[in-house]
Amino acid sequence: MNNRPSKKIFLKGFTLVEILIAIFILSLVMATVYASYTGTLKNSRQLEEEGNIYKMARASMDRIIKDLSSLQKSSGSFDLHAEKKNSGNREFHSVSFWSASHLAFGENESEERPAEISYYVREDDDGKSFSLLRSDLSGAKPDQTKKADSGFIICKNIDTFRLTFYDAAGGESDSWSASSVPGQEKGKAPEAIKIELFLVNPADSEKPYKFMTKVFLPVKEQTP
Repeated sequence: MNNRPSKKIFLKGFTLVEILIAIFILSLVMATVYASYTGTLKNSRQLEEEGNIYKMARASMDRIIKDLSSLQKSSGSFDLHAEKKNSGNREFHSVSFWSASHLAFGENESEERPAEISYYVREDDDGKSFSLLRSDLSGAKPDQTKKADSGFIICKNIDTFRLTFYDAAGGESDSWSASSVPGQEKGKAPEAIKIELFLVNPADSEKPYKFMTKVFLPVKEQTP
């Protein structure tokens, strides 16, 4: 018979205070990780949104520059008209001109044919935002009776669409009409056009995204 005393095993547990402290520390760690994750995700989304904005603005500017660079004469004079128009409760520039930069969508249409191209801003259906539209009416010669009331959107969330025109003497104007420019400039195109395109900044309405360029106009003769 074994008379040796038996060994007793004692397991030491955690007290309630220790458990509460551990939970508190874990909560702090999780809160820090969550804040870091959400901040990174927010920055990632903001960078993606800004990338899309810059891409849209660049594509729009490139299209406008290409259209203006293909400006043409018809019957010995130019057909370029620009003015400010109201859309909703805002005022934006609109411009139309005769260009060889027609975009063909039909099967029997061809690129690089003359067309009356227009750019104008229209209020969106929600009544809270504006979009820049491009209209492209092909034909044998400019026709001012055709109004640009339909087109496709090339840029959304417009804050400002502003044009400045420069004549041969370096003078500036916020409007242009080739058929009614006084003096020697009558029937002529401007020497250059400054294009300012501002897009809404969702994060700060007081600081829109600004894009600006100046186009010096090469002109082509065409007598239809």
